[in-house]
Parts: sequence; C-alpha cells; structure tokens
Amino acid sequence: MSLTALYDDLARANAAGQALAFARQPYAGHRMTWADIVVRSHALARDLAGQGVGQGHRPALLLKDDPDLLPTLLALWRLRAVVVPVDAEWGEGLRDHVLGHSRADFLVTVGREGGPSATALERSGDRPPVPPDTAMISYTSGSTADPKGVVLGHAHLMHAYQTAARGLSDLTGTRPSRFGCALRMSGLGVLGMNYLWAAALGAEVVVLPVAELASAGSFFQLVSQQQLDLLYLVPAQAELLMRTAAQARPSARRCVCICGSSPLRPLVQASLQDRFGLLMLNGYGLTEVAFAAFFGSVDAAGKGRPDIGKPVTVAARLRAADGALPSGETEGELELTGPCVAFGYYDNPAATEAVFRDGWVRTGDLARRDAQGRYQITGRLKDVVLKGGFTVYLAEIEDAAMKLDGVLDAAAVRIEYGAGEDLGLLVRADQSSGLTENGVRDALHRMLGRSRSPRRIALTDRELPRTGNLKIDRRAAAQLWEALCS
Repeated sequence: MSLTALYDDLARANAAGQALAFARQPYAGHRMTWADIVVRSHALARDLAGQGVGQGHRPALLLKDDPDLLPTLLALWRLRAVVVPVDAEWGEGLRDHVLGHSRADFLVTVGREGGPSATALERSGDRPPVPPDTAMISYTSGSTADPKGVVLGHAHLMHAYQTAARGLSDLTGTRPSRFGCALRMSGLGVLGMNYLWAAALGAEVVVLPVAELASAGSFFQLVSQQQLDLLYLVPAQAELLMRTAAQARPSARRCVCICGSSPLRPLVQASLQDRFGLLMLNGYGLTEVAFAAFFGSVDAAGKGRPDIGKPVTVAARLRAADGALPSGETEGELELTGPCVAFGYYDNPAATEAVFRDGWVRTGDLARRDAQGRYQITGRLKDVVLKGGFTVYLAEIEDAAMKLDGVLDAAAVRIEYGAGEDLGLLVRADQSSGLTENGVRDALHRMLGRSRSPRRIALTDRELPRTGNLKIDRRAAAQLWEALCS
C-alpha cells in the first residue's frame, strides 16, 4: 500500500472528515477535508502531466507552507515520479548542488493562484537508477564532498508511519485526532512528522504559527483553543516555551508533545509537563529509517521520562567499541534494522557501505540500554551538529568556506548555544585578502542559507590542527576555538 492509496481510502471512508486546517498566515482559516486533498491531487496530477512531468521523472519539490503542498506531493506520486524535497531557505550553492547531484529534471513550485509550476532543468551526465518502489531522495546534507541523498521507497514510508501510529497509541493509551504543526516546512522531517504521518493516525493537521519568540507567549493558548492533542517540537522551541509561554486553560484531553532532533534537558521536560499539563516524550529517528523510530517512555506517574524508550518502528541493538553485540544493560553505538531501512544513499556507494551493513543502519549515535530495554542517547560519533532541527555536517561548512577567496584553511566546531548546539568556524585567512568575520559569515549565509551556516566565525593566522593523515584534529580544533573565543 502507498500513501496515495491511504489518502484515497480515507477520502472514501470519511470524505467530509477534516484533514488540514491553517492557523498560520497567510492561509489562516483555510481548511481541507480528506476528499478535498484527494480531488485536488488528481487535478494537480493532470496539470503537472500537461507540463511534462511523468513516470520516471525526478522533480525537485520546493517545500513551502502552502495548502497545495500536500496535494502536489501526492500528485507527483500519482505520476510515479521520484520526488527530491528542497528547502526553500537553502542557499543557492546548496540548492544547486542537490539539484545537480540528484539529477533532478524539474523544479516544482506550489502556489494557490496558478497551481504548481514545473520548470524543466538541464542535467548532465548519466543518471544512476533507483529501485522501482522509490518515493523520494531526501538529502541529509548538501556537502559537495560527501552528498547524502537517502533513497526511500513507498513501502519504507508506509511501514514507518503505520507502525509509529500503533506504537504511539500503545504508549499513550489514546489515538490523537488533532495534530499541531509548529515548525517551518523544511524537509522530510517536518513533512513526514507533521503531514504524512497524520494520515496513518487519521488525524487532522493544524498548521500553527511557527513556535518562535513572536508567538511563544500565546502558544499554549492557541494549543488549547485548537483542542490539539499532539504536537512535535525541537528542543530549542521547548526551551523558549518554558521561558516565555503563558499559562492556558487545559484541554479536555492531555496534549502529547514529541520532542526530536536531540534530547530534552530533564529540567525543560519536567517544567513543561508540570506547568502546562503536557506529556513530553523524547523521540528519536533519522532519515535512513524513514521516520521517528522511538517515542520515549512514560513513568508510573504518567509523565514522560528522559530516555527515548523502546524501539517502535525498528529493531535495535548496541555495538560495543570492540565490535561485540552485548545483551542486557550496556552502552555502545546504536544500530537499527527493519522494513523501513532505506535503500541507501543515492550515487554514494562509499557512504552507503559505511552506514548500511547487512540490513542494519549504523547511526553513529551512542546510547545506553537499561534492564527494561529502554534506550537513552548519550552522545554521537559522527561529526555533525543538530542545529534547529537540521543535521549539518562539519565538513559541509568547511567545504563551503574553502571556496571563498582568501580562505587558506577552515575547521568547523560544535559549540553550545542556549539549550542546543550550533556551529563555529575557525578560518585561517590570507592576511592580504581583507577578509573579515562578518564577510565570511555573510558569504556562507548566501551559499548555505542561515539555518545551516555558522553562528560565529573566528579568524586566525595560526595553522589549524591536523592529524598525521592530514585530517582536521577535532579535539584540538575545539581547544583552539575555546582559546580564541572564550
């Protein structure tokens, strides 16, 4: 079964059932039923076919918070196209690289006025094939050095969403009916969690104002007003709401809030549960297994615990530093397997071989398993930063910086910022180039987009630390950053 078939079934069984509502400008007040979405997707499929999109094509879909986004995605799948999601706020360099690496042949934009527009793209070179069931190629990094486009099939997505729906209901004892989306549309993480999963739940999606400083004060009043019983947030939003949100009258049903991208601080989790009556759960997932795979756990008092709980959509194991696979209470690298494991990385056999082993995904995350089989994330092996819900590779930042005139060397570092993580960049510059920290930062904003760029730049005339095989010495780079920026 595919997602298009799932929407078709919902439209037949509950044609007038509410599926999508906007409480976010400029579409506040716009609503769609399951039947509206299906009928619109068929109309858009005819429109896109008339523009040349069809089976085997690889359209890049520019993601936008628009009522037509979901029908357009379904329309492309009805045409048996392989979709490449593209964040509208990516910098030009990152977008062009993803379009080129994926061999996208159309750029599809949505808009209520004239319907979707499919602009043909030039592509050069042969296009490596993808498996027949492929639904999308979702990029986790735009690094030109090591591009990672996760190849996901329709069966992967369906298994993930359906098992996750059952797992959440088993964990909380209820099945949610109104799901609040408080994030900007940026990639498969938001698209899958806040839109597509709702179909497996049979829940209406309510698109809220983005949970940020301007809306945080009245956020939970809106949650109560909309009678939401499911939310997804990232830790930075949870921290902000803990500090600034006003109390609101509780709903008749307790709202479940899944927090992802990195673990919540226990203080934040406890505060939000106590002050706002939420059930705060630590979720965990990654694109390589299509969706969230863990949804946290609940203690005897009915409150969310700090761990990520037991696996829901996958099977999990831990690999010790010596390569052994110990049972019981232990710690090691988290590995996942199951029907939702992706086909691999598109046109990147080295990365596929490194991460996908005998049906298991090596997550690069360190975890601890307790005697009850619950997991808790304790650290990461990969050189990545989770910035505002985005996975950003340190090498991606370094590659971009090295393209700037006057940059002799660059080393990205992970820095703590508020309750989460951010990026710093050490730059050794040609003294005659006139480079400034602001100039480097602005250039990287243009290339990568603000969401993936370093928060701070530190210029230095020192040689940047490298190991014997000329790789950046990450620990020494972090120490140099502290010396320069503390």
